[in-house]
Amino acid sequence: MKFVKKIPSVDEKLSKKLVSYGWRKIKEPKNLLTTILASIPFMIFNGILAILVTIQFYNPIENILANRSFNVNINILDLIYFIIASFMLIIVHELIHMVFIPNFIKSDKVYWGITLYGGFVAMTEKISKIRFIIISIMPLIVLSLVLPIILGLFNLLNGFIMFLIIVNAMASSVDIQNLFLVLFQSRKSSYILNNGFETYVK
Repeated sequence: MKFVKKIPSVDEKLSKKLVSYGWRKIKEPKNLLTTILASIPFMIFNGILAILVTIQFYNPIENILANRSFNVNINILDLIYFIIASFMLIIVHELIHMVFIPNFIKSDKVYWGITLYGGFVAMTEKISKIRFIIISIMPLIVLSLVLPIILGLFNLLNGFIMFLIIVNAMASSVDIQNLFLVLFQSRKSSYILNNGFETYVK
């Protein structure tokens, strides 16, 4: 596992080698901007899903209607708290991805880092399709579906935590988009291998 400052770029030699060995590049967005834009429908869906789960235990709209008013107070401490919490959320999100990668600690083909666009985990390890699905979907399931249920059962949800849960769900849109791209462009028994922004199946 290596810490890097930016998402690894495409290795052209590796791309040619993969193709010569029978790997096939899937159809997908070619850079980060188009990837994010293409993931907007998943962003909306994920956000709605997280809201539907969370409001079963904590519904701020009901409180607003009951009080017939609401107040928004923001101070410096709240802003600092939000920045720290958001940073921790990014780290936890990426760590959840990472722990489901086989042998991630010893592997020199697993990379992680934090950029202005958020955190990332990248790898050039060959993994099974089912493992790819698990790695992709787990941060959404753990942080935006399971966590609100646990916190809700213990009456620990509030507006701020709910906001972070929804943000994580929406930020998982690229993960879910990648999952669907692989899901519909590969066989059940396929293996997946990433090379920068390129994804290959075999």
